Amino acid sequence: MSKKSVSPAKPGNQPQPDSRRQRLREEQQRVQRERRVRTILMSVAGLAVVGTVIWAVFALVGSVPATPSAGSVDESTVVIGKADAKVRVDVFQDFMCPYCGQFERANGADLKSMIDAGTVRLVIHPMSFLDEQSGTARYSTRSANALFAVYKAEPDKALAFNAALYENQPEEGTPGPSDDQLKALATGVGVSQAVADSFTAMANESAVVQATQSAFAAGVNSTPTVKINGEKFAGNPTQAGALKAAVEAAAK
Repeated sequence: MSKKSVSPAKPGNQPQPDSRRQRLREEQQRVQRERRVRTILMSVAGLAVVGTVIWAVFALVGSVPATPSAGSVDESTVVIGKADAKVRVDVFQDFMCPYCGQFERANGADLKSMIDAGTVRLVIHPMSFLDEQSGTARYSTRSANALFAVYKAEPDKALAFNAALYENQPEEGTPGPSDDQLKALATGVGVSQAVADSFTAMANESAVVQATQSAFAAGVNSTPTVKINGEKFAGNPTQAGALKAAVEAAAK
């Protein structure tokens, strides 16, 4: 049997070292390019997700109405005095509260004089948590509604009407003044008959509810609660002169 000859391989048929290194470099460059592309795509996708989340957060925040905190000036407060007064006094009150009546009698004149002097900006928060003390008459709500009506229509009469309501404050457990009696108290301090007649429409009942709920949410748990420039008054609110002294100290 004859032997089959095998031709030796030509040098050009075998990969050369330089050629192998070149292909290796090209493969490494291809892998690096693919990695960069994947990284860019992942970054873009991540930014898209973050952008979506941010948009969703802003959309959620924008869809939730801001709840005014107790002490803010909004439709559930009666604000009397200059906006640039040195001292802001917040009073959380209920017209059925006997201690609120004592507060008014001890401090009403002082507050008026400091308001007139431009020292105090008074912010009244009329609450109605003592409605049950007047049975079905709901005196706390009706009187607070009346104060809002006067404030919105004839704001210069609001402080006098507030004082008149306390001067004629009913005892707890009684129905309190009737609607006609509230109207008479209002016209007695100069409120027009048209505004007084609007009391029975109860157009401001929602403001009374808001004032009460906002106060509770802010931690107000008794009346009168008095704040001076946002800080709770630590003195005796029914002691004549105590509030005035604290306001004067805050005004310095």
